[in-house]
Amino acid sequence: MNNQHAPTAMTESRERLSSARLYGRWLMVARGVWITLVILTLAIFFASLPVYIALLQTLCAGTECVSGALLTPSQAGVLKGIGLSLSDYAAYSVAFTLATIVVCLGVSTLIVWRRSDDRMALFVALMLVTLGPLSTMTTITARPSFWQVPAACLVYLAIALFVLVFLLFPTGQFVPSFTRWIAVVTLAVLVPSYLPNTPVTQNPSALYVDYLVSLGIVATLALVQLYRYRRISSPLQRQQTKWVVFGLAVPCAVLVGGYGLTIIPALGDPSAPAGASYQLALGAFLGCTLLLIRLSFGFAMLHARLWDIDVLINRTLVYGTLTVILTAVYVGLVIGLQALLRGLISHDSGVPSSFPRWRSTFCSSRSAVASNRSLIAVSIVANMMQRRSWQPSAPPCARK
Repeated sequence: MNNQHAPTAMTESRERLSSARLYGRWLMVARGVWITLVILTLAIFFASLPVYIALLQTLCAGTECVSGALLTPSQAGVLKGIGLSLSDYAAYSVAFTLATIVVCLGVSTLIVWRRSDDRMALFVALMLVTLGPLSTMTTITARPSFWQVPAACLVYLAIALFVLVFLLFPTGQFVPSFTRWIAVVTLAVLVPSYLPNTPVTQNPSALYVDYLVSLGIVATLALVQLYRYRRISSPLQRQQTKWVVFGLAVPCAVLVGGYGLTIIPALGDPSAPAGASYQLALGAFLGCTLLLIRLSFGFAMLHARLWDIDVLINRTLVYGTLTVILTAVYVGLVIGLQALLRGLISHDSGVPSSFPRWRSTFCSSRSAVASNRSLIAVSIVANMMQRRSWQPSAPPCARK
């Protein structure tokens, strides 16, 4: 038994020794940089918090609504319809941002405490510090204020550290060596996109070009990680990469799928009631899934013997696919049953035209019947699929 575990332990030790390490004076400088960045980030956040609260209660006008940083009048109407005022929305946003900062600082502090001599871990810790108030800083850059430039610089620093971490992960070195030039070009291209009062930020049509550039950068980072995973990474480093990819894949899937549905005119127009409600719900759900990025980097950097991520990935794929199928079945059944009941229960049969209240009762009952029947069908399908997915397979010796 000991002989079987010895190669694994020796491999992990060799990998950790071969990664980029910091010693002596450089280690003290690195810890000092981390402490300075924490103090600077928290100072900018709390000093600009009144501006952030004021912007949360400010409605966008004209081209400002394209960026999505401020609420639209329709979204404010949706909040009012569910009993929430703009001050309630601001309180929720601030509370969620504070919780995100606490999570990011907690994971970053744990990484510095356990692995501050590891250069890769230090880059991840610095990135997590800047990712905490990222949504707040992005909102502050929407309108001119005293804190617009510091917030824009902090946003750019967060994106720059994110790019560097992806190009260096998991060894802390530029592999292949030409990736250092990719980092230089990428950071130079991103400067006009995140600094205020530039043609890119002031021209709404230039935002689409900015989205295409960002998509190209993400594709480049993904190709670099794929090359390292297939050609260079060791088994332990591949497990680390799987954790990070898992943490990124979930919010990316929500982002692509959520904004992909905005091609539907009713959902893509933020001034329409349905579009306003949908984009508010999508923004809240996406903000929760983005926490997986912070946590996945923490798992990847703090565990020498990582938990089996393959089981988690498989379960996520299974239940994610199940959720999509059940949602499609529910929506299809609701639409189909409403169309069927519309033919069976016409407006003129059994309901006198002189009683509009009865007519509305029939229409609402028709929607309720369709929804209830759809929920019953979805629950039956979910039960059957769950039993099938948890059905134990026969042992190999019992198979013929």
